[in-house]
Amino acid sequence: MVEIDFTFTINDSNDNQFDAELYLESENLMKKRVIISIVMAMIIFCGVILFLEHKNTYDTEKDAQNSMDDEVVLASSSEGYNSVVVYQLNNALIVSAESEAAFFDGARYEVETQGNVDSSDIDIVWTNIGGGTEKTEDNDLIIAEIKISENGKLISDTKINFAKKAFDALEDVLKSNKR
Repeated sequence: MVEIDFTFTINDSNDNQFDAELYLESENLMKKRVIISIVMAMIIFCGVILFLEHKNTYDTEKDAQNSMDDEVVLASSSEGYNSVVVYQLNNALIVSAESEAAFFDGARYEVETQGNVDSSDIDIVWTNIGGGTEKTEDNDLIIAEIKISENGKLISDTKINFAKKAFDALEDVLKSNKR
């Protein structure tokens, strides 16, 4: 720590004499200034982060609301933890598949249309691994087949296997144990 102690005398034009003393503790003063500067910088940084997060949340909610206004849900179906939603957005149908299961990352694809497609033109059929449409205790319905027609003509027939990733992982384990 550096201490500076000055004592000096000041004379003015009327011969009045003033004694002044100047005492500085430079290290403590510098430490206090550094700490205050760091605290202020952290407060400003946190304020900017909060502002940007609030703005981002607001923009995301606004975008989601705008996109929901343009979307028309035509069909949806759920089976267990799995669900499929088909909605129309302008001249395209969006098929979105989601699952609460950890081994399915979700799927989404787009089908271009020439005009409007009604909900009666969309058929979602759930099947098990063997192709049966009946759910049993040992056999869940984990494959969704989405058929979309336009003007009586089939324009899309897609199957989504909600357990494919789990089967692939099992196959990899079996292959690695075989070696």
